[in-house]
Amino acid sequence: MDKKKINENFVVIIPLRKGSKRIKNKNFTLIKNKPLIYYTYREAIKVFDSENIFVSSNDPKAKKFSKKFKLQYIDRPKKICKDNSKTEDAIIHFLKQKKISAENIVLLQATSPMRTAKDIINGINKYNNKKLDSIFSVFKEKNFLWKKNNKKLYSISFDYKNRKRVQNMENIYHENGAVFIFNKKKFTKYKNRIFGKFDFFEMNKSNSIDIDYKQDLEEFIKYIT
Repeated sequence: MDKKKINENFVVIIPLRKGSKRIKNKNFTLIKNKPLIYYTYREAIKVFDSENIFVSSNDPKAKKFSKKFKLQYIDRPKKICKDNSKTEDAIIHFLKQKKISAENIVLLQATSPMRTAKDIINGINKYNNKKLDSIFSVFKEKNFLWKKNNKKLYSISFDYKNRKRVQNMENIYHENGAVFIFNKKKFTKYKNRIFGKFDFFEMNKSNSIDIDYKQDLEEFIKYIT
């Protein structure tokens, strides 16, 4: 699918809520003299026209960034910019504010700076080819996973009494938060980014960094310096 066709059928929303608690000013933390959001923009613009990329935020820095790179800016109300506000709230607000002709939305979060244009296109291709309602990105691992309940431990991805070799274990697929794609009309019904006929597509683990804590940011800095 060529860029023109993609832009006829898809728009991007990048949510940038101000007020991160764990990493202050996270979305605009400078890495190699570029704010974190830049790394998502850099890949998105390879796939989408600037008028098809919408930034939803309550942050003046996001508004300034959007103006600089000719992106579409959505001023998000304070009531949906709280610590417990959902990204879905921002999407609902976006759809009420903008009447878009494209049938599908691509959600890209700034906290996934290693996601590439190729990853985005891979997701779009699988979404189209399988005629899905929604799709999300994952990375694959084989892990010995445990959970604790009432001080008791449970092995949940393997049987610790009959431990297999790693190569014989089943794959575990981790949702990495990098790419979500979904049908606009059906989203308004479900108000959830995953719904209907859905599937995942795989990304490399190295591209799946999700920056939520300071150590995640430090890991990203190591990758690009």
